[in-house]
Amino acid sequence: MMCRLRAVVWALVGLTLFTCIASVRWFILSATLADKMPLSSNIPASEETLSLSHVTLEMKHRKKAVERACSVDVWPNTFDNGLPSVGDPITEELVTNPKMLNNLIVDDKNHILYCYVPKVACTNWKRIMLMLMGGTNLTEPHSIPSDSVHRKNVFTKLGDLEPQDIRYRLHTYTKFIFVRHPIERVLSAFRNKFEKNYTSSAYFKKRFGVKIIKKYRKGIDPADIPASGHGVKFSEFVSYLIDTKTDQLNEHWAPVSTMCYPCSVRYDYVGKYETLAEDSEYILREVGAPPSIQFPEVIPSKTTAYVDPYFDTLSKNQQQDLIRIYEDDFRVFDYHFRNLI
Repeated sequence: MMCRLRAVVWALVGLTLFTCIASVRWFILSATLADKMPLSSNIPASEETLSLSHVTLEMKHRKKAVERACSVDVWPNTFDNGLPSVGDPITEELVTNPKMLNNLIVDDKNHILYCYVPKVACTNWKRIMLMLMGGTNLTEPHSIPSDSVHRKNVFTKLGDLEPQDIRYRLHTYTKFIFVRHPIERVLSAFRNKFEKNYTSSAYFKKRFGVKIIKKYRKGIDPADIPASGHGVKFSEFVSYLIDTKTDQLNEHWAPVSTMCYPCSVRYDYVGKYETLAEDSEYILREVGAPPSIQFPEVIPSKTTAYVDPYFDTLSKNQQQDLIRIYEDDFRVFDYHFRNLI
């Protein structure tokens, strides 16, 4: 009996020792393998990766939206595999009308075309373009004076080039644009140029303000019209927009479709002011910008909160006519406003 008991005890001791030794060996082997194995694809993606993936999908959606809004009868026949055909009529229209390309900035160093739109962060994007081209030694965008990037001859415009050079760049360069909700953009221009007291505002008040007040303010004595042009009302400004031919509107409030021609220039990327920070970061990386070039910190727009109050000061006819001026921008860039469009 005692012999059997001892045998059982020794068997249990042996089993325990074997289990301990096996566990230690497995722990050591697992640690070694973990050090040698690459990172598992099951590790959750970083927020940055997820964000970039989201922007990629959004950019594709916006490009498709432009294609749908533009002439479906022309585009499929003039583009093969996403590239323009030789001598396609869309490109040739641009080549023969170079004034249509005056807002397209050319960066031959990085093979980029950027169509700038006033009141859509174009000052900061012009600063970035200058840095990308190597046109400045400054390394911080805000260190570049804002007025310097708006001077003539700072950038080469696509419309300045010879026809064959225009054609080549339209077909081969990366093209991008930034847009903004049409009503918010026009309101931003009004507040900036007619309500604020910036240095540039004085010019716009004198050039446009005096004429607007004289024509649209009922019952005013000409002697009471301020020489500075200060005091234009939003409703008066909108009346001026409605009565002015689209091709004669100043670029600060002209429709994007008449400055950047999205149905003719096949933009690779459409950035939006509403998602300016992430779109800018995405496009910078897509065009191969070095990590040292970063878009400035984006400050949320204050104009958004004023859109409804200002719009409500307009008559129903003015509201409809204002929407009609920017109808193509609404349609092409997939914007909406109330139940009006």
